[in-house]
Amino acid sequence: MTPLPPPHDVALSGLFPALMEGFMLAVVHRNGYLVMVNTHLARALGHAQQALQGQQLATIVPESGQGFNPSDVLGFLAHCRCWLGKLSLRKADGQSLLVQATMVPLKDDAGQIDRVLILATSAARQQDFPPLVADVQDSFYSMLEGLATPVLLHRQGSILYANQAMLSLTGYSLAALQGLPYEELTHPESRERLRQRLAARLRGETTQTRFESCLQSATGQRCWVEQAVGMLPVDGRATLIDTYINLNEQRKSEALQLHMRQVLAQIIDGSPVPTMVIDEHHVVTHWNRAVEKVTSISATDMVGTRDQWKPFYDAPRPVLADLIVDDAQAARVREHYQDRYRPSEVIPDAWEAEGFFSTARLAGVWFVFTASPLRDGKGRIVGAIETLVDVTRLKTSELALQKAHDDLEQQVKERTGQLASANAQLAQDNAERRRAEVQLRQHNEALEKLNEQLTQAQAQLAQSEKLASIGQLAAGVAHEINNPIGYVHSNIGSLRNYLGDLMALLTAYEQLPSTADIDALRRKIDVEFLREDIPSLISESQEGITRVKKIVQDLKDFSRVDSSQEWQTADLHHGIDSTLNIVNNEIKYKADVVKEYGVVPPVECLPSQLNQVFMNLLVNAAHAMGQERGCITIRSGTVGDFAWLEFADNGGGMPPEIQQKIFDPFFTTKPVGKGTGLGLSLTYGILQKHHGRITVQSQVGKGTVFRIELPIVQPAAAAGTVNV
Repeated sequence: MTPLPPPHDVALSGLFPALMEGFMLAVVHRNGYLVMVNTHLARALGHAQQALQGQQLATIVPESGQGFNPSDVLGFLAHCRCWLGKLSLRKADGQSLLVQATMVPLKDDAGQIDRVLILATSAARQQDFPPLVADVQDSFYSMLEGLATPVLLHRQGSILYANQAMLSLTGYSLAALQGLPYEELTHPESRERLRQRLAARLRGETTQTRFESCLQSATGQRCWVEQAVGMLPVDGRATLIDTYINLNEQRKSEALQLHMRQVLAQIIDGSPVPTMVIDEHHVVTHWNRAVEKVTSISATDMVGTRDQWKPFYDAPRPVLADLIVDDAQAARVREHYQDRYRPSEVIPDAWEAEGFFSTARLAGVWFVFTASPLRDGKGRIVGAIETLVDVTRLKTSELALQKAHDDLEQQVKERTGQLASANAQLAQDNAERRRAEVQLRQHNEALEKLNEQLTQAQAQLAQSEKLASIGQLAAGVAHEINNPIGYVHSNIGSLRNYLGDLMALLTAYEQLPSTADIDALRRKIDVEFLREDIPSLISESQEGITRVKKIVQDLKDFSRVDSSQEWQTADLHHGIDSTLNIVNNEIKYKADVVKEYGVVPPVECLPSQLNQVFMNLLVNAAHAMGQERGCITIRSGTVGDFAWLEFADNGGGMPPEIQQKIFDPFFTTKPVGKGTGLGLSLTYGILQKHHGRITVQSQVGKGTVFRIELPIVQPAAAAGTVNV
């Protein structure tokens, strides 16, 4: 059975090539057999393409309750224009292939539905189609997205839809277009014409649905287009559909041609050689000043006429340029110029002729003409240019013409030499650039390896510093844990004695018959005191255990390995409080801590790394105190999109020369064995990673203030893998 040709429906003609290239596709005849199957579908089902054509649709779409009868596809689609959903196709080996399919009825020239177009894509690529819906417009929009032609749907001045090609043409997003009044998409100079064409289309006129217009892109640039306006029902309402052809390049070409014509006119008009130009209709288009002087006839009298013969002849007859336009052969040239003509030795298809013209001046003039064709890009003759030489001053004219020719040749030669030199230099530059790219790529690879090694070393160094800090704090933490453990242990001993007394009391209740004896025993063990003291002991014990748990948990959180953490939002005040709990033993004997917290929202950060920063600043502040007890003040707040923290102490302060070095690795003012010199260096690195900054203000004898500023939300580049 001979397959039918591809459908010619207007709505599908532009879409069909794109569909052939991008999807599995088949065309089904109204009788249920496959008219056409493309290579994508045949290959996916494991069949030869020619073997499937002519087979019944049921061969690849079994009747399995998928929502329609394969043997009566047209009957199934009679109630709507499209169907979109999932189909289970049968492959050559009997297995099933689940696809997302769209079925569209096609009409013949008489407007009768005689075929169905089936487009399918693998269900694994569900993003290519919208979910299964009953609305036929959704499938229509899906097909429009495959068009390379810009398409716009609008109704009553509102834009309903634009496909991707339209968005690319105008630079708008779909949401921006839908919020833009329809007329504002058109440049103000073209809006009145657009209104007239839309009104005519709404009146039912179809003779002038295509016209030139000018759009205004999202950046305000002009975009010249050829616009076509059609109508179709969407949701049961008449809707206008615009399609566009980008004319920007054509306009640029036309502008370039106009510029070239203007340049040509200037060249011709400024030439000292008498020159005239006619077009393909033998109409004079150029008549320069030199030919005006030679013929004593102005350009005003000649341009736009076919009177180029008048300065030379008494009656109408073709000049040499006319014969060129007519593509005359040698016999016809001889008819008018006898033996006074010859082919040009310089320009192909050009002729040269000479003659005496008594009407040109009082005494007459001998002229030598040279006429050559003007051709378009396809080689078609579109005019002719003719120059005149007054042979009365032959030698002078020959020398001038030769000089002009030599100059032109020299310019071409020089430009050719310059071009060759430029090409050679460009080739050399390209070779150098390629070598530089190879070296740069090798250098980048080496830098990436070094950066990876540096990152690993930095991570190890940071963890070592953290472990060193924990080691320095271990004695204090042990002391903090020992206090609650001590009174918990004491309370439990007392509680054991109390419980022994209570057990004795209970035993007495069971054994002693006399109420007086029981009362005496109660007074002896002071039951009322036990009732008051036991809950107090239990409460103190619970508080002590809670403190131990909190200290241990804070220590655990603080010592966590940073490389396993992810960016998260955290409460900076909670982190400071947790760190204070860890370093309490380092601070409580040297300074009082004053908290002046402001309102700070949760900050996107690496919490444990910031805790390391807080610990370094707090411990340094404690160590800065002299013999007298000092004060550490912690302040916080926000400025714009940044949160800020200040750690101020009234310790000994630092001179300027020390302040310049405090962030250098391994620099420390502590005695040997008391510090690594890495605390503030790591602090600086952590804040750099957080896109933050740290500043210090210090005066000797008055104290030091460290100020930290952190972005509340990290830039996008900071999200993802943590680099220590």
